[in-house]
Amino acid sequence: MIPLSDIEALTAPPERELDPLDIIIEQNGSRLTELVPVRHGRMSESPFTYYRGTAGAMAADLATTPNSGVMPMLCGDAHIGNFGYFASPERNLLFDLNDFDEAGRGPFEWDLKRLVASVYLAAIDNGESESTATVLAEKTSKYYRRTILRMNEEPALERFYSRVNTDTFEELIKEEYLPLFNKFEKKARNRDSLHALHKFTVTDESGEPRIVDQPPLTMHVDEITDEMMEKLWLEYKYSASPDVRYLLRNFRIKDHVLRVVGVGSVGTRCFIVLLQDRLKNPLFLQIKEAQDTVLHTYGKIEQTSESLGFPDRPMGNGFRVVAGQRVMQSQSDPFLGWFEGVPTRQGTTADYYVRQFRDMKGSINLAVLDRDGLKQTAKVCASLLARAHAQSRHIDDIAVFCEAGHDFDEHMGRWAHEYAQLCTADYHKMIEAIKKGRLPVQYAL
Repeated sequence: MIPLSDIEALTAPPERELDPLDIIIEQNGSRLTELVPVRHGRMSESPFTYYRGTAGAMAADLATTPNSGVMPMLCGDAHIGNFGYFASPERNLLFDLNDFDEAGRGPFEWDLKRLVASVYLAAIDNGESESTATVLAEKTSKYYRRTILRMNEEPALERFYSRVNTDTFEELIKEEYLPLFNKFEKKARNRDSLHALHKFTVTDESGEPRIVDQPPLTMHVDEITDEMMEKLWLEYKYSASPDVRYLLRNFRIKDHVLRVVGVGSVGTRCFIVLLQDRLKNPLFLQIKEAQDTVLHTYGKIEQTSESLGFPDRPMGNGFRVVAGQRVMQSQSDPFLGWFEGVPTRQGTTADYYVRQFRDMKGSINLAVLDRDGLKQTAKVCASLLARAHAQSRHIDDIAVFCEAGHDFDEHMGRWAHEYAQLCTADYHKMIEAIKKGRLPVQYAL
């Protein structure tokens, strides 16, 4: 652990050993070839969308800089777009971190750096000045730091039970922004399996529902055959909790398709599965490939079941993602599960995790936020990231760094500015590579 007096070392500029374009191309090698151009198309929209797809490049950069040595469970990709709404088992609408593909063990400040740089880039994307973006990054650090210090004085059980539902969310933001955030909330509440059934399916000649192909984003493919899906369904059920396993005996698989999601996940094997009970009520699940976390591949941080606190089982990537979500979210999807070692068309194997699809899931449209609206959002997200880190027994060590006060925030703000400049230059290099044909591109809605 570096001394508190040397806190400025945490924000040292990276000394690059790997070119970001080379990392993108290397990652493409494990993705579905036909979807790689879609990945490039989504990343090429702006420096902010480029940043969303480069968790690997950032981990490689962070691996070349000094770190705190404080190693809790991380999200691994804690940018501001990876927070959102979802339903609790009690059907309350919660707001929290919602993407854990890169979850694992790492220096606590790597998550915070990922967040503050994303806030900076989101501000620039919305037309704010560099000075405003820097201030917003500093504010984000401040909200994280203050939450850590407050929670460090709370009992571990109180930290464990804390959560942000929509009522709490409204208490954290200014009254003038409530109508806007209520729209985001309403949209999330309407996104459920019944809504997905009407939006994504048609009824075939035999009267059975079938998901409509909308290439390249939604397609029936033979990556996982119907027979293989039935086998994997049994494996998944044994990874789910007993109550969910018992419930799932009421459902039968009707259809499944490959479906492109997000920015960073484009090209990985992601499926949605339609199930129905005997009354033909739908349940949509998402089966998503879990590759090795960038914290290990590019961050060079060893990930073992023992180091993450689970010494009693092997560390597969499906289990890693599910464990990360259950640890870091205040309340997680009860349908979480996993299966691993599935053969692929390419002759390799893939690990997967399972969760509900569109169960009151939604996000905040960052593009419509003004400066203060973005600050309100960053406040909530930073506090939630701190709450996730506060579950660790290392919270005392994180608090030591947070005690540096405004100096800590200034360093984080300066780092966000410098890294955003680097990321923007990388984005323009990607655009140039697309123009020269080095990277194939397909623009899809």
